Amino acid sequence: MIDRSQRPSLHSLEEYDLPATQCHELPNGVKLWLLDAADVEVTRIDLVFHAGTLHQSQLLQALFTNRMLREGTRQLDQAQIAEKLDYYGAWLEQSVSFQYSFVTVYTLNKYLEPVIALLEQMIKEPNFDAQALEVVKQNNLQRHLEVMQQPSTQARRLFMRSVYGPQHIMGQYAEAADYQSINACLLQTFHHQHYHHDNLSIYLAGHITNHCLDLIAHTFGQPFGGAKVASEATIQTVPLRPATKQFKEMPGTRQSSVLIGKSTIGLQHPDCLPLRVLVTLLGGYFGSRLMMSVREKKGLTYGIYALLNPSDFDNTLMILSDCDHRFVQPLLEETYHQIDRLQKELVSADELALLRSSMKGDMLRAYDSRLALTDAWIYLHTHGLPSDYYHRMWQVVSSITPQELQRLACTYLNKDTLTEVVAGEKMS
Repeated sequence: MIDRSQRPSLHSLEEYDLPATQCHELPNGVKLWLLDAADVEVTRIDLVFHAGTLHQSQLLQALFTNRMLREGTRQLDQAQIAEKLDYYGAWLEQSVSFQYSFVTVYTLNKYLEPVIALLEQMIKEPNFDAQALEVVKQNNLQRHLEVMQQPSTQARRLFMRSVYGPQHIMGQYAEAADYQSINACLLQTFHHQHYHHDNLSIYLAGHITNHCLDLIAHTFGQPFGGAKVASEATIQTVPLRPATKQFKEMPGTRQSSVLIGKSTIGLQHPDCLPLRVLVTLLGGYFGSRLMMSVREKKGLTYGIYALLNPSDFDNTLMILSDCDHRFVQPLLEETYHQIDRLQKELVSADELALLRSSMKGDMLRAYDSRLALTDAWIYLHTHGLPSDYYHRMWQVVSSITPQELQRLACTYLNKDTLTEVVAGEKMS
């Protein structure tokens, strides 16, 4: 019997690997990835279509096509779809990236058959009703107008356009007129061209039974859809644009938003994983340099963060914060001071140990179940990364040295290459 009066001993986890997936191929060529977890009576189904924003003919086309899948089919209207999802206790998520559109459903195994049947209708028979579309458009337009009043939104849009240029997809953002120009015909065309079996991958996680596999094969294992050709899109080369300083005045705002960063190396670059460690040290967790100095010691902001935002083109380095407009200049100065420190001083052993523990803990928490592990595998597959990516990340976190972090800081955090954007009241 376990002696619960004694605390379990602590030990370090030396290695980290994702549980392997099984890959099957359906009769129509669709790849089916399986992550079995026999101890849960829930199944997660992810349908991943090569139908992202890179494939659209105008802004918002991919987003609204994906969004309207739940707004009505040939047999069911929006209310009936919502009622069925609620009745079966199923949860539906939808999203769109540059390359892909995602439809995710969580369901109890005992309701697998009716939920998959509902999912099939949504994917194969959406009706893109004009009246329902108008309601969705107006709701989304209202949210767009609201977030456009936020300095953080304006700062991000200005930053991305300054770094990538307005012609690059990374620098393109929808305006109010783009919402009004969306119509059912545009969505039907996009659906016909991209939502078909040649463009689909499926992920299953949970208690995967033979019955579940048979249902998926019967539903999505035969040819369906219109175009029957895989989507192709040209990846644009990121233009080299000089670093700038931009300010967008927004009178009456209570805070200013600050964004500093640049376009940097891609996911396949050998420095990418070590650079993630450096950026986390700078501002990627609560004990980071920026949080401890800008927030804890100086009290200039409630939060300041640094991250690498991955895309099909590169990683975008961003340092973000909101603060009182009176503190913008001291915040900028302290941020650059902390960058200088990383370039001139070696990180201490204690600070590096804390960083390692934090990053490893985040990795373990992020993928602590088979259902969550699906996100990890989808990330690898959609970004073209090797299966040992997370193992390599763990090794880099475990072995990176202060000297390597200093080299990375000198190489990738050169202040002359950083674009600086502020949106809000005029700085005092």
